[in-house]
Amino acid sequence: MEKSFITKLQTDSYLIGSFDSYIGESKSLIKNNSDISLEEVEDVLKSMPTSYRAAITFKNGEYIGYIGLYNIDPQNNTSSIRFEVNRNLEEKDKEEILDEFKKYLLESLNISEIEEIVYTTKDVVEVQKKEVTLKSNIILPSKFLVPGISEKTIEKFSEQYTVPKLQLPFTIVSGDRVIGIVGLTNLIWSNKRASLNIFLDKNLGSDITNELSGYIIDDYINFVHNSNIHSITFSIKQSDKNMADILGETNMNYYGQIPYSAFNEESLESNLMFQHIPYMKKEKGVFIPENRKVPFSLLETEKKELSDKIELENGFKLMSPKIFESENIDLNNVLQGHINAMQNRDSFTVPLGEDKYFLQKGNGNYGISKAFMNYTYIVLDEKNNYSGYINILRKSAKGKNVEVEIGIDPKMQHRGLGKTVISAFYDELFSIGCASVTSAVFEFNKPSIKLHEKVAELNGIRLESYYINGKLWDMNFYSKINSILEEEKGKHI
Repeated sequence: MEKSFITKLQTDSYLIGSFDSYIGESKSLIKNNSDISLEEVEDVLKSMPTSYRAAITFKNGEYIGYIGLYNIDPQNNTSSIRFEVNRNLEEKDKEEILDEFKKYLLESLNISEIEEIVYTTKDVVEVQKKEVTLKSNIILPSKFLVPGISEKTIEKFSEQYTVPKLQLPFTIVSGDRVIGIVGLTNLIWSNKRASLNIFLDKNLGSDITNELSGYIIDDYINFVHNSNIHSITFSIKQSDKNMADILGETNMNYYGQIPYSAFNEESLESNLMFQHIPYMKKEKGVFIPENRKVPFSLLETEKKELSDKIELENGFKLMSPKIFESENIDLNNVLQGHINAMQNRDSFTVPLGEDKYFLQKGNGNYGISKAFMNYTYIVLDEKNNYSGYINILRKSAKGKNVEVEIGIDPKMQHRGLGKTVISAFYDELFSIGCASVTSAVFEFNKPSIKLHEKVAELNGIRLESYYINGKLWDMNFYSKINSILEEEKGKHI
């Protein structure tokens, strides 16, 4: 089991990580400690959402128990902890594990208050309760922002936009009229960041700039920062002059663009990216680069889908997991290679803040294998051993812009494999008509920065937007543009 265990947290003496690696041991532990039926054991497990529980081992991999959350109340940043072990721990050991887990809860989930801790061994059940005062809603010092959005208002704006489910939503009013709605999406507590969403009444046209002053947006941004969200990001189409004018009156700063990632009628243009972090003031106003539009039709190709297999040099290949069976690829062997690579976190960077592998869902390796089988390509060597992966994270502009991630097995690094893999992937994406390919690279990931500096262009740096190891790090955005558009440069301004 320890071969599948991936550490997320560690203390001087203990490791805390993938629950599913020891799910059988955890079930036996609950049954033996509480002398209950297997059905009742399942009820205990169901009380802890699968995303919020973890196994605990000694540094040598010996299992001692688990820790998890229940009664989670994200609105009030509260939860309770279930902590169960197979031996009597000394008080300092209990505190060592709890302190590390509570630190994770605050930094990654914004859980700041623990209402109850249930600590269980074969010999004892300890329950610590704490009275928690629920936070009151912060009232904004603005008559233009009304907390919440009515159903009627949602219906109105849904006729003009595709409105996602918003967090911390507010209605923007002017007198007795609703002129817009504002809220957050992509709220990631572990990174203390979220995306700002502003939807303005299209019926007001250019008059909206007279109705909506930038300081109203600043008031909302300050409210969000007071809710323990550090980095707020926002993007607009390059042609959106109204929003650019409004942003020009706010404290948000332009930090870069993603080329050809916005669809505008029958053309592609860039998305301009803005950000605010606490105490940020505008330094140079809103910088709007020259708008380069290209017709969508310019990217039409006969090839519509990615190849299932791409041969590389020296026997390496990119292989879609969906053809593993037909190619007689041993999935379990490749999956174990992937797990082994991830265990070397210093060299193999996976998204720790949004960690797909710490608190797994399902039984056994289901959580890992499900994600793994949905990757775009796995990098295999001439013997079909795992060497890394490259994957499409998301698409925009009707699929003409894609964001990708790459991970090369630490054993295979410093051989030029990363450059070979990403270059081949660029070529494949461009062959089906992609306009641009983007990667977000974290400041601490020096090998990936060096790789992207060789193959792509730096388009922007988002400040303090990725939290790991007690620090907020910058994110570098790199893009590679389809050579067809490079050749057409200057013809579609």
